[in-house]
Amino acid sequence: MKSIKIVFSLWVLTFAVTTSAAPLLNGLALEQQFNKELYIAAVYSESLSSDSAGLFTPETPRRLEVRVLAKSLPARRFRNQWMESIAINNRGDTLSSQAEDMVTFANLFKGRLHRGDQLAIDFAADSGITSVSLNGITLGEIANPDFFNTLLRAWIGPVPPSTDFRDGLLSAGNIPDSLRSTFESLEPSSERIAELQLKLISQEEALAAAQAPQKEEELSKPTLVEVDLAPPTMTLTPASSEVLEVAEQITEQVAQTEATDGLSQTEEAPLQQENESSGEPIQLAANGPEDIALAEMDEEFEEEEEAPLTAGMILARQIYTSNLLRHTYRHIRYPKRAQERGQEGSVRLNVVINTRGEVEEIQAVQESRFGTLNREARAAVERAAPYPAVPSQLGEETFSFSLPITFNLPD
Repeated sequence: MKSIKIVFSLWVLTFAVTTSAAPLLNGLALEQQFNKELYIAAVYSESLSSDSAGLFTPETPRRLEVRVLAKSLPARRFRNQWMESIAINNRGDTLSSQAEDMVTFANLFKGRLHRGDQLAIDFAADSGITSVSLNGITLGEIANPDFFNTLLRAWIGPVPPSTDFRDGLLSAGNIPDSLRSTFESLEPSSERIAELQLKLISQEEALAAAQAPQKEEELSKPTLVEVDLAPPTMTLTPASSEVLEVAEQITEQVAQTEATDGLSQTEEAPLQQENESSGEPIQLAANGPEDIALAEMDEEFEEEEEAPLTAGMILARQIYTSNLLRHTYRHIRYPKRAQERGQEGSVRLNVVINTRGEVEEIQAVQESRFGTLNREARAAVERAAPYPAVPSQLGEETFSFSLPITFNLPD
């Protein structure tokens, strides 16, 4: 009996320690585009914090979670928007050093996310490993101890999807009951979990089958085993001269465009921070209803199979996107009338440019309450045109990027 009590006491102690170490729900944020609810994002941490710096502590386990509200969401669109936000909120040397990790992360997103899906990204402080899972099924791991903060910075960094989005995640546990209830109610069905498990098994079998002929060939030629003939696992690496050349060419294009840009300054005050500037969009593109605009964006990711991603390609896209945003921010002016009336707000525009950098389309993804800020956001894009030309290395006839802008008055 005594031994049983000891075992039971040890089990209670272990359970208590595990429970106390479990991350707490720090905040929730609702992501909306074209007035449609897409998903709820969550940040978990060991200790609650209303300050972003308190959530970047690498010594504590943390979690990012996404629970899908939309009936269907292309995983590539979700991924690309996250990658854009990563590019805006992280330093260039961070993007370069983690380009291969970005490839690993990006390749985890395939197909579509469905309502109730739970995407979890967990950081283990003891090992520094970031693991990604969907509905409890592990998709992959990244062993870079800095990578989790790179992802987190996209949500709560200087240029978040919106100020409301960041504020929601930094609510230190003070979450509206209705939002918490909706979040907790989002769960995948057993059929959905079984479907994902079957897909994972099929992918593993296909990979094994693809590798089998190569192994047989190696065994049939034992004399080659001693010679290092194995091809590199990546075509490009962040440190390769080709990647650096692409980055330099893109940066040079932006510099040349800005050098010849005869931007005239007005008497209106500039934004308080270059990276924290925003306004509100006016209207949807000429096609009209929000459903059409969202459907067109979805079709963009279903027309053709995606080419294999490389570290060089991801880095080139991120640098170019970051340069486009910096180029736009130089043309934003805080309307004097809005300042006098104490108007603040956030907006996100989707901008499409052609290879010459000419603006082809401006869509309002998220709107603020004030028309004055809306008009300024759109006008800033028009003033910024033409943008630096789309680099030929990206191989795209048009380039679409998300433009978050936040108008903030000094305290």
